[in-house]
Amino acid sequence: MDPFADIDLDSESVWLDGAWYTREDLAHRIKEMIEAGDFRVSRPSQALERLEAALAQARIVTVRMPADLADAVGTTATRLGRPVGHLVREAVAYYLAAAAAYVAGQDAPAAAPEDEPAEASGRRR
Repeated sequence: MDPFADIDLDSESVWLDGAWYTREDLAHRIKEMIEAGDFRVSRPSQALERLEAALAQARIVTVRMPADLADAVGTTATRLGRPVGHLVREAVAYYLAAAAAYVAGQDAPAAAPEDEPAEASGRRR
């Protein structure tokens, strides 16, 4: 399972209790909870920590692509209700996994040839 499945790097928000929260939203929610005397802030606090960790690990990559490809990505992202960055990240991850599987297949030792049938080799068993 993707540890950041509940984190949207594009909007810099985290999914918690059925809604997306930014850092500011979570800080405000935690403050309101404490002011109301509700000190059960561990879930929002953990969500904020996960979001901060994900954003600290994230790197910005700029990509140039032909207009028709960019349009297709944008259209697909809109249709799926996801940010363009999400689709690009998924596509890159898929490509890297496929490339790794291909390379692993290339590096695998060749299968040992099976014994020939006795009749074909002229040997008796």
